[in-house]
Amino acid sequence: MSTIDSSHPTIDGRHFRHVAGHLASGVTIITTADDDGRFGATASSVTSLSADPAMMIVCLNNATPSANAVSRTGKYAINVLGEGHSELAYRFASPSSDKFAGVAVREGLQGVPLLEDALAHIECEVVDRIIGGTHTIFVGRVISADVADGQPLTYFRGGFGRFAQARDEAVYRTVRGLVLTRHYQPEDVVTVAELATALDAEEPSVFYALTRLAGDGLVRRELGGGYLVLPFDIRSSDATFDARLLIELGVLEQVVGSIPDSAIAELRRDFEKMASLLVDDHFVDFDSYLEANYKFHEGLISLAENPLLTSVFEGLAIKQVMTRSFGATSESSQFFVDVQRQIMDAIEAGDKAAAQDAARTYSSIAKARAREVLALSGGAV
Repeated sequence: MSTIDSSHPTIDGRHFRHVAGHLASGVTIITTADDDGRFGATASSVTSLSADPAMMIVCLNNATPSANAVSRTGKYAINVLGEGHSELAYRFASPSSDKFAGVAVREGLQGVPLLEDALAHIECEVVDRIIGGTHTIFVGRVISADVADGQPLTYFRGGFGRFAQARDEAVYRTVRGLVLTRHYQPEDVVTVAELATALDAEEPSVFYALTRLAGDGLVRRELGGGYLVLPFDIRSSDATFDARLLIELGVLEQVVGSIPDSAIAELRRDFEKMASLLVDDHFVDFDSYLEANYKFHEGLISLAENPLLTSVFEGLAIKQVMTRSFGATSESSQFFVDVQRQIMDAIEAGDKAAAQDAARTYSSIAKARAREVLALSGGAV
């Protein structure tokens, strides 16, 4: 038997959980049943042990009713969750008087509940138990297994599925907004650690955000490891408006001529509200115009009914870009409203080519106006 060398330092539990969280794993719900009822618990510490004979390992927290139930019954089922099952994962990870309420189940060979919508089911009988610290390892011999089509739900850095990616994206948008609104001034140097503390975010998410901002031309990595905030210039402005145009051209290509009347009417209302806020070449209220303009273009993009496109549009931080350029002066041009009216009229008429031409014109004059305003500040702000 091996022994533990107690001369080695003991690692901090919180730090260990943080490090171990970077090991991506599948997400399962372990179920069992006896005369006292049905039991289930979310578990990611699950793995195959052997193919011949087929055996699995499941680790459950000793403090959970499910661990005690598996110990009593000597049987369990592994329900492998698909990528759309994060709600189920949270439900079975939380204490509840009836975790199975409203969940479709069927009975397995051993009488244990199998979740109907699970990506895969593996039924096991317990052949060995090993207690290790706060958990018990249940070694199970597989007696039945089946699988359906789909992608598995994963657990990574404290989040299910794509949640970790969503967190990274949210941090990127936050930091981009702070840079564009000049919370951080040009020539300021920010570090990953400082930003992580200020935003109460994980350092990997902040590193991801700053790396993307470097690609956006808004910051530059310095030799010392910090990131230098760069002036907002014509390159940054052009890139943002070009990206919006490409998204809108794709949406118009896809939807013009087949948009429901109710959606067109809603877009028209958004447009008219925006138009009322730019009169005689002056903004009536720039902030209100900015919100209305954003809502109109967001509404246009949402006609595609594609959440990913809408998310990409949101990530452009177009409002911040317009604040740094258009918002530097109260003057504008009625032509901006007129061209956007052409986009709206063409959509209503089902004229795809006209709508796309108007979108190109609007993007062109928006870029030109931003260049004019930036030139007043020496080409950058």
